[in-house]
Amino acid sequence: MSSAEDVARPDTPAGDDARPRTPARPDPSAGPPGRGTGELVMALLLAALGLYLILDAASIAVPGSTNQVGPRFFPYLVGGVITATGIALAVRVWRGDRGPADESEDVDPTAGTSWSAVGIIAVAFLAHALLINVVGWPLAVTLMFGTVAWGLGARGIVRPLIVGGIAAVVVWIVFVKALNVALPGGTLLEWATDWF
Repeated sequence: MSSAEDVARPDTPAGDDARPRTPARPDPSAGPPGRGTGELVMALLLAALGLYLILDAASIAVPGSTNQVGPRFFPYLVGGVITATGIALAVRVWRGDRGPADESEDVDPTAGTSWSAVGIIAVAFLAHALLINVVGWPLAVTLMFGTVAWGLGARGIVRPLIVGGIAAVVVWIVFVKALNVALPGGTLLEWATDWF
């Protein structure tokens, strides 16, 4: 005689565990189906940048000699490669193709684009471009670095501003004093480093 535990249930195959089965988890590296709006926007911006480079290269003055590669060749080449890459990426995203996530990424592939972070970063870069000649390169970079770090979720604003300020001053000193590259430093920084 066999005990009740040894008798197989009619709804499960013999020898299987009687516990309910959990459904298989979807592969997170596969990504969600459909189109990624953020990825599509970035691909189209990349294609627009390449097109801008091609159109801007047409305004480069060409010397009279035609026996060599002219100054427009490399801007046309780079612009063409960037445009083709942007278009190819846009087509792949439009068709729903998503690249697999790296195993080391701590990112939720199903999460949408954080448009507030994108907006904060865009405003930070625009403010940086407008402030360079007004307050100097190091202070403009410091403000941009702190704002971008805050927009990406940094805790607090003081530490990113300090790190950005130190990095900006070091880079400014290396480029301006050691390499003689003109970057506006602002009145205070130029006065403080005049003895270099």
